[in-house]
Amino acid sequence: MVDRGLFPAVGAEGRLVDRVVNELQSLIVAGRLAPGTRLPPERDLAAQLAVSRTVTREAVHILVTRGLLESRQGVGTTVRQVTSGQVTEPLRLLLESQGHTITIDQLHQVRSILEVAIAELAAAQANAGDLAALQRLMREMEEVQGDPAEFAARDAGYHQAMAVATHNPLLVILLDSIRDLMAEVRRMVASQPGLPQLVVPQHRRILERVAAGDARGARRAMQEHLEQARHIQQTALQP
Repeated sequence: MVDRGLFPAVGAEGRLVDRVVNELQSLIVAGRLAPGTRLPPERDLAAQLAVSRTVTREAVHILVTRGLLESRQGVGTTVRQVTSGQVTEPLRLLLESQGHTITIDQLHQVRSILEVAIAELAAAQANAGDLAALQRLMREMEEVQGDPAEFAARDAGYHQAMAVATHNPLLVILLDSIRDLMAEVRRMVASQPGLPQLVVPQHRRILERVAAGDARGARRAMQEHLEQARHIQQTALQP
């Protein structure tokens, strides 16, 4: 059970529901309410926050819709693990609800904006641990060239590890936001003849430039790789 002193009384300024939402969200994001923690019953939580049960109920409902809390019959309300899916899933639903169908060209544009800059920044920021992770994924890509599904998974992991090497968590999340779209594209081109033989050397060249701290070279190598990837996609997906 949660420490009763964890929830401070919410003042009267501003919309109470918003203030309660912000207070609880801050506790979750800061880790003071760990994943799996069960909140006090509604009556007790409302008393600790010094607001009505109606305000508490609405605030909890908002946090449930945001994916930060989970309410289950007979269990109560618990804190959920914060994951990147809570960013990517609403984005996907928003695009679908507005009737948008993302094209290969649009996806390529976004990848070019993100990943070229990621490679450049990784060359400036990567540490020994980052380089070791990228080298491991590079070796694994080489080892699974005969297995299209495994190769696609290592390919995705390599690009995500490159984002991690920037030490900018926002870039990691932004790249992750197109993860599902990229997974679909990788699935569609996975069996393209000679695919590993084309892209493995390019991945190796990007990594070499990153390891050398050559930001301009890493940027250029990533741009060349993405242009080649776009050509492969056009060939594989043409009618």
